[in-house]
Amino acid sequence: MTALPSPHNLSARAPRQVDGALVRVRWVLALVAYVIIAFSTGSLYPSELVLGWLGLLFVFNLLVFFVTRGSRLPARLPLWGLVGDTIFFGALPYLAPASSSLLFLFGLFPTLVAALRFGPWAGLAIAAALAFPYGLRALSPVLPTPIHALLPPVPETDSNFFSAGLPVFALFGAVILIGYLAQREREAAVGDSAVELEQLRRGMAGAKLFYETTDALSSTLSYSRVLDAMLEAGTTGMPQARKEDGVPVGVVFLFEDNDPEKNLRVVAWRHLDRGDTPRRVPGKSGIMAQTLESGEAITFTNVATDPELRELATMRRCRAGVALPLQAGLDLYGVVVLATPAPRVPLEQHLQLMRAFTNQAAVAFQNARLYQSLRLERDHIIDAEVSARAKLARDLHDGPTQSMASLAMRLDYIMLLLDKDPEKARHEVELARENTVRVGKELRELLFTLRPLTLETQGLSATIKLWGQRLHETEGVPLDLNAGNFGTELDANTAGSVFAIVEEAVNNARKHSGGAPIHVNLAQQNGSLVATVQDEGPGFDVSAISERYDERGSLGLVNMRERARLLDGHLSID
Repeated sequence: MTALPSPHNLSARAPRQVDGALVRVRWVLALVAYVIIAFSTGSLYPSELVLGWLGLLFVFNLLVFFVTRGSRLPARLPLWGLVGDTIFFGALPYLAPASSSLLFLFGLFPTLVAALRFGPWAGLAIAAALAFPYGLRALSPVLPTPIHALLPPVPETDSNFFSAGLPVFALFGAVILIGYLAQREREAAVGDSAVELEQLRRGMAGAKLFYETTDALSSTLSYSRVLDAMLEAGTTGMPQARKEDGVPVGVVFLFEDNDPEKNLRVVAWRHLDRGDTPRRVPGKSGIMAQTLESGEAITFTNVATDPELRELATMRRCRAGVALPLQAGLDLYGVVVLATPAPRVPLEQHLQLMRAFTNQAAVAFQNARLYQSLRLERDHIIDAEVSARAKLARDLHDGPTQSMASLAMRLDYIMLLLDKDPEKARHEVELARENTVRVGKELRELLFTLRPLTLETQGLSATIKLWGQRLHETEGVPLDLNAGNFGTELDANTAGSVFAIVEEAVNNARKHSGGAPIHVNLAQQNGSLVATVQDEGPGFDVSAISERYDERGSLGLVNMRERARLLDGHLSID
């Protein structure tokens, strides 16, 4: 593996844009130097040394320009450029008869480039090399005379010690300042990049967890896995505080189903104190209420002032966070609260991820409840089927079965009478025939009750009229019937359920009304079918019967209520 170059390494590779910008700066500096020299000498034609300097700088900068236009930059191009700038702009004060102090300032260009691109120590090294002759010249007044002959030649000026040393101090001061600022800026940029990289990693981990959870939902209806994954991703992506301040907290609050006040209770959590886990909050004020009312994520920066969240000791240690609603369509299930001891709210990317998680969790809630509702419906249907079979067994036992047993005994008796008393035997045969006819009628009545064919051919009203007529004619039931005008526009299942409810209600009235008149009325009111069964009997205490109804062995009222509920209807008993 190849190590990445350090930002302070002389072999560090610079971006193409920086080298292109330096090419343009060199053209400007060359033009400024020519203007200064021309103004100082009073001639537009500089000396041969200056012309040579300008020519070599032109060739050098042109080469760098073409290199920056290539498809691939040499790794050492920044170093070559720095060496060239140091030679050209460091030699300028010694080539022109202009003010040495003014031309010496051109040495700022390579020193500042070195400090910015390679660090303050590189800038100081270039500055020291360029300032060395000037430093000696500034110290020449205090040096012994024999040493003067050893000093490198510098342009002759009338400057004193202070004016000779001022460019040196300015050069070093500028390098130190620029290098320090660049170093701090680089460290800050690296720190910000590290924070952003960590947040990106957490976001990617949360996204991966989200998709894994989504896949898991296809094979399970348990929403607890969604809550665990949501809180794991939520607390991981929150801004992190110092270790001694604590870790981020995640809590899921759900509405209590059997609570008329609809309080919110804690059902899942991450890093929550044990004493806070059984907590319940009203959700009527503060951040929780805002989240429930708006249906949007609400960020906060001061938990201590929230009237409900501050009741949780864990939350009082936090400083910022977000509350998100658990909502699927119009169904609102609760609130998710993520908080952190750090004084920063989560990033928008994390909020988007948590919105996706809460939406997924709300859908999981919805699916789980629908599945639970379907299971209850299945159980109710099974109970109704069992009850119907039990009723059929009782009806068969109490009616046709008893009649058939009586008929068998009568036939045995007839066999004995055939030889002894033919006349009496003939009378018994007549009774047996009547018994047989009665059994046939009971079976037809039973079959009619189970599934009247007229429901499909003539509709609900015609079926109830026929049924009521049979009850009145065969059993003498005092029935006052108004069946309305419902034909085949009702589907057979709906009509069959309504018929079964009315039949069960009438049977109960027959058993407990003491032979009092029974009134049945079917009518259409406000687009709904309303069936009413009334009797003039003594009545009963509905609450007393309902309290111990499961111990009575009869499921008539339960079946009536379940049939009505399956039709999205309502059964009331007065």
